[in-house]
Amino acid sequence: MQSKIIRLVLIIFLFFAALGLPRFFVEIPGENKTRVIELVAGKYGYTPERIFVNKGDTIIVKPTSKDVTHGFLLDGYPVEFTIKQGGIAYQKYEWEDDEGKIQTDWDKVNEIEFVADKEGKFIFRCTQVCGNLHPFMTGELIVAPNTLYYTMVSLSVWIFISLFLWFGTSPGSPKKERKNLNLFEIIPGLKYLFKRRSFQFVLLFPGFVIFYLFIIASLKGSPVGNHNIAIIIVWILWWFLLKSVFVPLGGRLWCMICPLPAPAEWISRKAFTAVGFIKKPIKGKHHKYTGLGLDWPKKLRNMWLQNVIFLLMISFGIILITRPVATATMFLLILAATLVMSFIFRNRVFCLYLCPVGGFLGNYSMASMTALRVIDKDVCKKHKNKCCLKGSPDGWGCPWNQYPGTMDRNNHCGLCTECVKTCPKDNIGFFLRPFGSDRTIKDYSEMYNILIMLVVAIAFSITMLGPWGYIKQAANVTESRQIYPFLIYLSVLYIMSLAFFPGIFIFLSRLSARFAGYKGDIKQLVLQLSYMLIPVGIFAWIAFSLPSIMVNYS
Repeated sequence: MQSKIIRLVLIIFLFFAALGLPRFFVEIPGENKTRVIELVAGKYGYTPERIFVNKGDTIIVKPTSKDVTHGFLLDGYPVEFTIKQGGIAYQKYEWEDDEGKIQTDWDKVNEIEFVADKEGKFIFRCTQVCGNLHPFMTGELIVAPNTLYYTMVSLSVWIFISLFLWFGTSPGSPKKERKNLNLFEIIPGLKYLFKRRSFQFVLLFPGFVIFYLFIIASLKGSPVGNHNIAIIIVWILWWFLLKSVFVPLGGRLWCMICPLPAPAEWISRKAFTAVGFIKKPIKGKHHKYTGLGLDWPKKLRNMWLQNVIFLLMISFGIILITRPVATATMFLLILAATLVMSFIFRNRVFCLYLCPVGGFLGNYSMASMTALRVIDKDVCKKHKNKCCLKGSPDGWGCPWNQYPGTMDRNNHCGLCTECVKTCPKDNIGFFLRPFGSDRTIKDYSEMYNILIMLVVAIAFSITMLGPWGYIKQAANVTESRQIYPFLIYLSVLYIMSLAFFPGIFIFLSRLSARFAGYKGDIKQLVLQLSYMLIPVGIFAWIAFSLPSIMVNYS
């Protein structure tokens, strides 16, 4: 009791200290000044990219463009103008006519003047389509004293230290294991839907048609990224929903309705929804698939290939998400790969071991709040036929090659719902559970995938959301034609992903184990500690994706 009181006193003290801490960081504005900013716009950034002023300062912007026509819109201020070469600008202004309606017009000006009467950080962005990276052409106006920002940073530090003091300094009492809720028992009709042969097809087919129309739009539509429906829907809306909705709530829910491997699976099964059941099993399955039907090599049953493919894809990530033709090419290559794999191997080997998106979906789905699991493992042990794995007249053997009786993680469960259909004991449930229930990282390939995803989220945030135009140019090699900056960009990305961050993480994990006197398996400790980076990674990707949603859909 006494120790808790001491910790409480420390927490209260730190709270008030956090509230007062910002004054040590905040610039105290002196006499207001007139600041003249020579603003140069060029693909795809502004110089200076960050403008620092004090509240009350008068700002005079003298803009010019060094290549094409650019725009300037300052969030939070009624300042908008178009910049042309030669120092000519057209400033937007609004006025009210005799009928009380707001009208808009433009004035030709050489400079734009306004007063920085609001403190904080404000983004200014290009409003004229100037090329492929136009949506990411931004800069920052920082008006001191930015008190709110430093207060929030200080309070965040206070929350972290307080939680550590409250929970981290005493062992605490063991908690009872919480029983997960079977949604089949709670939501009427849900189990009936999962058992229908047409359930997955009905969900998948409309998306299948739309998705392949997007490929046509990528090839035939506008070449400008944020003016092409495929880029808008796939890389802005879908990517955001994947990280913020599908994964946290549904795990690998996207894998259930993903249109890319669907044609290969239909061809392999020679059916859309029907079950091709044979009494005499072939290699443990009561089905005969089109193709050679080989098994994936055991040595490659890990995430290393997915990590390599993801890094190769992300090396040209800024090109993929801004060039519709590049997006269509990537999807067609994936489609071809799924078809080739289905003719050589059985089961969804591409989704399991090659898909660059499926890799991180598997790891991130461990934090999901839903899971398909057996209701009673003893029932599975007593049942000899293993219909969920081998197949039955009611459904296909698991295409992900998972046995629900021993499955304890979401990583390789594609929510195809075949196990729900094939189980003769009705022993499969769809459970609602706490966020972050699966916590087992099995090998270094999974750990590296977690770290790579986090590093790439940070790298993309800096590259695309940051104000630094030279980083965007380095990543945008197909337009800039600058090979050496691109190679430097890739080198930094690879070193951070494969060496620096993993090295620091492993070193600190081992150092912590030594200081704590840990006597167990150090490798397993390192792997288990890497799990905490999964929710961090999910929220890092949400933080990256959300601004794109807000800007492009406003």
